[in-house]
Amino acid sequence: MHDRETINTEVRIKTELKQKSLESSASKTLFSIWINEEWTLRLERRRRAIKNYSEQRKNLMNADVDVRLNLLNERDTELVGCRNLFLPESKKNIIIEEKRFIFELQGIEWKELPDSLKDKTYLKEWHIKKTSIEIIPSFIVIFQDLIVMDLARNYIKELPAEIGKMTKLKELNVSFNKLTSIPLELGDCENLEKLNLSNNLELSELPFELRDLQKLSYLDLSSNQFQSMPICVLRMSNLKSLDISSNKLKDLPQDLDRLNELQSLFLQKNKLTYLSKVLCRMTNLKMLVVSGEDIKMLPTALMTDPNLKYIDLRENPLDSFEDEMLGEIFENDEDREEFEKDLMQMYFQDLKERETVPAYTTRVSMSLQL
Repeated sequence: MHDRETINTEVRIKTELKQKSLESSASKTLFSIWINEEWTLRLERRRRAIKNYSEQRKNLMNADVDVRLNLLNERDTELVGCRNLFLPESKKNIIIEEKRFIFELQGIEWKELPDSLKDKTYLKEWHIKKTSIEIIPSFIVIFQDLIVMDLARNYIKELPAEIGKMTKLKELNVSFNKLTSIPLELGDCENLEKLNLSNNLELSELPFELRDLQKLSYLDLSSNQFQSMPICVLRMSNLKSLDISSNKLKDLPQDLDRLNELQSLFLQKNKLTYLSKVLCRMTNLKMLVVSGEDIKMLPTALMTDPNLKYIDLRENPLDSFEDEMLGEIFENDEDREEFEKDLMQMYFQDLKERETVPAYTTRVSMSLQL
């Protein structure tokens, strides 16, 4: 009787193990199918984006350029310093929209801001891109109503200390420039909410005074030379998104959880070999992005948190089709990198918004080109 019970118990255990094995196999199969579908979907979107970009660029090159300079009257033309400036029509792109208080300037021929700009102190936004401007003059202090300063993709080598007196400023973008340092006075911009310092390449530290940016919610430090997390960043208590990818970080600070409002953290393309347990204490963290090749240690709790999307980006070369297309439509590496980053951000945003994805798919590990 005892032997029969033993045999029945063994049979039951084997049956349960077999059932669990089948369930586990089915789960892995479903997960594998989802990952393949996810990768296929992203690859298709990527190719469509490249194709659309290519077609738009082709149409732009074949069409007449609509230079809205002719919408300005003679007085406005004089104010932006264009009256005696002769540029190829295809290069001109100067727009002042009086009703929206926006100033836009674009063109590699521009080496400095026109002095006549001083007359438009009521402006609320500057969008100055792809110029040869190296210096932002100290007279910016007279633009006390400025809320947005988008100075991306120029040759700016330094920011004036006077920028600290622009207390209404909410967004500052100085990405893709030549900055090697940031003025400590920037910490006085108490209403700053978004700061983009990415792709300055030689930027390696930030002044401690930037800790006073207590309203800052978005900070991009990617593609620079940071070897450690700047101390001032750990004091930005309202930070919700931090991108410090493509730097030289070897580890994370043990007090990283001071950023208790942080929701998105981008760490890919650094020199990290492990992920600290401090990440498990960041209860509001919803998305963590890393490059997995060098990471050897990973906290178990990080992988079991149902609220966190842990995304492991493994670098893979583009297939020949994409590589050829990208080579044709992008003039330089900066254009290509910006396109890749925008596409990646779109993908992550789409991933966050999909609420129907099963819980077990929140761990995404796949090959994505950065």
